[in-house]
Amino acid sequence: MSAAADASVEVSLTRRSVPFRGGSVTVVEAGQGPRIGYLHGMVGLPANGLAPLMAELAKDHTVLAVALPGFSGSTYCEDLRVQSDWVVALSEIADLVGLTGLPLVASSVGAMLAMELVAVRPEAFAQLVLLAPLGLWDGNEPVADAFATTLSEQRLILSPNRASTAAIFEDNPTVTDSAARIEDGVSRYLTRTSTASLVWPIPEHGLDLRAHLVRCPVTLVWGEQDKLIPPSYDERFAALLPCVVGRHRIAGAGHLTDWDAADEVAAIVRARLG
Repeated sequence: MSAAADASVEVSLTRRSVPFRGGSVTVVEAGQGPRIGYLHGMVGLPANGLAPLMAELAKDHTVLAVALPGFSGSTYCEDLRVQSDWVVALSEIADLVGLTGLPLVASSVGAMLAMELVAVRPEAFAQLVLLAPLGLWDGNEPVADAFATTLSEQRLILSPNRASTAAIFEDNPTVTDSAARIEDGVSRYLTRTSTASLVWPIPEHGLDLRAHLVRCPVTLVWGEQDKLIPPSYDERFAALLPCVVGRHRIAGAGHLTDWDAADEVAAIVRARLG
């Protein structure tokens, strides 16, 4: 039985802090095999353990992930004021932690930043598997505003599965120390704040004018129950990106396909990467 098919396979895991602009970013590496990068979406990375998709891919790959500034324990960076600041920061971080040149699986806001970076720096990533990327806007079928509603509604917008959003909306049950619980709550607040800085008021920053520069192979994956970005946006991206090599929709999954349907997304990634 292959490692990919054996759910009992245990994978190695290292977590470290890498200095960045006077603070640090959290880097997580897991597994063994061909190297692949993973860039999180709106919920960041778990404080402990692995994100579901990382755990699946790490059964037969070495998966390298980084928490962007302000997300999941990485230092909040006030210098990131506009999207171009975020793209430059991602370029620096990719070089710093070893993501540059790898194939990259990227979700949501991470997918948007990855496209923006490849548009101006083609060698940044060998190819992209994009999970419900942000970056386009159609007024006739607009992207939902997850930050103009209650936290309960935000959860439903991101995923029909409460377990997929627990890491960002609920206290960590394994943290019992009062000071650590406060720190965990602050970290989750900063993750939501950092996400909002990227997508509010609308997550459209002219990507449609630069999408033709994203010339690496791109695979698009969408959850059919995505309430943030209508699944039909995969057609909009496919019309703009010059090298779309696959489009997939996953039944029952919401915006967080890497959390809602990790095994199905992992199968798509393996088929794409060979």
